[in-house]
Amino acid sequence: MQLRAKLDSLLAKATKVAEENKRLKAKNAELTAELEGLKQMLSSELKKAEELNNKIKIIKLAQNMGPQASGSIEIAEIKRKLNDYIKEIDNCMTMLNE
Repeated sequence: MQLRAKLDSLLAKATKVAEENKRLKAKNAELTAELEGLKQMLSSELKKAEELNNKIKIIKLAQNMGPQASGSIEIAEIKRKLNDYIKEIDNCMTMLNE
């Protein structure tokens, strides 16, 4: 009788351990999926930040050219080309995001 009680106790404990193992595996899978999603989001945000920093550099470059040679045809042409490049970059980013 005592042996049967110990066996029942061990089986109950084994069942609890198996259930806890199953629960932890499910939680692990959930957290792993969440981590992957966050990694992708971070990567996307870093790309956006880099693109915005590049735009800032281009804009600052264009602004710095303005006062030094206002009225110069070459400066106006450079500014126009920079604006064209920015528009093209925006179009590429839009296509990539689709």
